[in-house]
Amino acid sequence: MKTLRQLAWILPAFAALAAPAAAPNATPLGALTQQLHGPARVATDAAGNIYVTDPAAGRVVVFDAFGQQRTVHDGFAGPLAIAVARDGRIYLSEEKAGSVSVFDAQWHPLYRLGTGTSEFQLPSHLAVDPLAPDKVYVTDSLANWVRVYTGASLTGQFGGVGTGNGQFSFPAGITVCTNGEVLVVDQNNDRVQVFTNGVFARTFSLGSGGMFSGPSGRSQAILVDNASRAFVADTLQGIVRVFDANTGLLLGNIGDFGRGTGQLSLPVGLVMDGFNRLCVVSANNARVELFGVDTFLNLSVSAPGGNLAAGNNLAFNVTSGGSGQNFQWQKNGVNLAGATNGTLAIANAAAGDSGNYSVVITSASGSITSGVTPVTVLAAPNILSGPQSQTVLCGAAVRMTVVATGADLNFQWQFNGQDLANATAATLALADVEAAQSGQYSVRVSNAVGALVTAPANLTVLTPPVVMDVVSGPQSPGAGFQLTLNVDPGFSYDLQATTDFVQWQSIANFNAAGLFDFTDTASTNYPSRFYRLRWAP
Repeated sequence: MKTLRQLAWILPAFAALAAPAAAPNATPLGALTQQLHGPARVATDAAGNIYVTDPAAGRVVVFDAFGQQRTVHDGFAGPLAIAVARDGRIYLSEEKAGSVSVFDAQWHPLYRLGTGTSEFQLPSHLAVDPLAPDKVYVTDSLANWVRVYTGASLTGQFGGVGTGNGQFSFPAGITVCTNGEVLVVDQNNDRVQVFTNGVFARTFSLGSGGMFSGPSGRSQAILVDNASRAFVADTLQGIVRVFDANTGLLLGNIGDFGRGTGQLSLPVGLVMDGFNRLCVVSANNARVELFGVDTFLNLSVSAPGGNLAAGNNLAFNVTSGGSGQNFQWQKNGVNLAGATNGTLAIANAAAGDSGNYSVVITSASGSITSGVTPVTVLAAPNILSGPQSQTVLCGAAVRMTVVATGADLNFQWQFNGQDLANATAATLALADVEAAQSGQYSVRVSNAVGALVTAPANLTVLTPPVVMDVVSGPQSPGAGFQLTLNVDPGFSYDLQATTDFVQWQSIANFNAAGLFDFTDTASTNYPSRFYRLRWAP
């Protein structure tokens, strides 16, 4: 896999940037925003993945080369500075813990620098030596030192508080060049200092270049590209200023203050990825602003989040800031026949179009392969039949079922519009129901691309009367048989009679409370007659 340094030289036009003191040409490309609240620093790896720290949220959000959010890593104590070495090793400082932790490319912890917790007063920026992935430089801003570690061990430091050469007043951004030079933003002294092997070499001023006439005094991150241009985030003025890293000559500015596309508010972190995209953390805008610098490539995809509803269109795009590039799109690492343009378009996507997509970009200087973007094409939910209304007696067992089609379906049953706990299967089983469970039942059927709710089904739970007695009485001559009924109030009743216990005849329907007298005037027509009282719900 190519290193970030190698990636910047892939395209022929990138080599032309070696001419010193060339003013950059920056093209606004949009921004990364998903799940960013107060972003602070940014880093990139050899595949073009972009890592953004969000201290207040305690997380690191990772985007792929196409700008799609891929992973979120939570639980950090104010994650601040971040860098990714060429071997995939991840360095992350935690402001609240005063530490720098090191992870492998899969985020498995490897070790902490020095003593771990409280090793630093404020580890605000860090940079990995591009020639040695286990060597890292950390600016301890409150201590006014740059500390150097190889593996977990402290192997050197330089600085100290002051205004003289080699001294600092709140050192901030730091970058390490391929020639071994280390450039440090000396924030309160409003300058950049350059060191070789920890020894002061030269300095240049960060004086005015924006909206103010005097020094900004609030510069933050810094990087140096392969044309020896130093890009410095000017936090107060909301711009990125570009200098000749050798002479300190101001070459120009990128961005301006504001909230629109290509504008910045409180830029505090920056990095250049392998596609010559300048990624600038705009903290007050809660986003990472992207700029194509000179000759660049910008990758994008039309399936946000990697999930696409079947039948929709899918499109990957490479926007080029130069010429002479060739493209080969791949799915699951296999070349797609005929997919050699800057855009890969799939119309009416189906489940078979799911997979990991990437692009190989070649030129006379070599080739790179972007990081993959996984896409899952799902059939949206379709409800074939929903739950049916039922009327049951108290204590009965009730089952309701939904039949639906679609991929990776989730079910959530609701009672009177509120979610039922643990009711997440296609069938809802209720045992020994009570009157309080009478109401409307529906189910929400969903997957990553859609959701539907069934029409409500009514469940009526009936509670039978407790008292329901028939007491025989005397029969008056020629007047019929006298019955006394004892019943609960609030119910309907059906009094029935028979002579053979087979054929029952309804002889009275009534609502009553307590004792109730009834005369069966037809009983004189029969030699004998039997009675029963039924609840009529």
